Amino acid sequence: MITTSAKPLVSIITPVHNDGKYIGATANSILQQSLADYEWILIDDGSNGETAEVLARLAASDARIRIITNPTAYGPARARNIGIAAARGDFVAFLDADDIWDTSKLEQQVGFMRDHALDFSYHDYIPFEDGSGRPISRIRGPKRLTLFTHNARRGVGCLAVMLKRNIAGNGVFPAMPPGLVAEDFAAWAILIKGGLRGERLPKALAWYRVRKRSFSSNKVRSARSVWFIMRKLEGFGKITATFFLASFFCTTMASRLVARVSAPVQTLTSPPWH
Repeated sequence: MITTSAKPLVSIITPVHNDGKYIGATANSILQQSLADYEWILIDDGSNGETAEVLARLAASDARIRIITNPTAYGPARARNIGIAAARGDFVAFLDADDIWDTSKLEQQVGFMRDHALDFSYHDYIPFEDGSGRPISRIRGPKRLTLFTHNARRGVGCLAVMLKRNIAGNGVFPAMPPGLVAEDFAAWAILIKGGLRGERLPKALAWYRVRKRSFSSNKVRSARSVWFIMRKLEGFGKITATFFLASFFCTTMASRLVARVSAPVQTLTSPPWH
């Protein structure tokens, strides 16, 4: 059994809500990391008994795994903040309970941040279809994250972000009004406005599982959420917010169009999709 130090290098934060079906593949990608000096904090966010049993078995199998149990479902943003507050590592990374990392992700990203003296970083990732495992596209963020690049295009997924622990405090994800999402989009905007420096590691080091949902309702909710963030949290006027929102969705649709006519370049070892 691998043991963890009192102060691991990296704290991995994973909110879990009834994800027992997928957590095995996620666990494999973490437990096989080439950088082994980490703790994995799983926040059981009001899951059912079956998922709780899966998490208990994981924790019993490896001393680096810690379970925090919420009495009810708080949602992924608050659950991540709870994980951050409990984190002991020098760096904090995020992975949802149905997504997958390349086995060299932690080693490469920690090295990148140290080499470039960064407060936070992000890398490319590949969405794939739940069930078939088919890669959909390759998501690339901007080279450097500024208020302009962050608001004008997509590309900084939570599963790709790593932060220095000392800038994360007791949490970086703001509370959103009921029905709104995109707390991670808001979190990165808040960090940028605070003067922190983030850059892209230009490698695809994660896979994002795309489950079947209502496309139209998700897009409407996403648009309402991003509009709220731009107007209320970032303080943009209506004209500026409209420009950024239009640019954001144009780049999103353009990337999907490109993905339809050309399959993504898959340079990583085929992951355990299921």
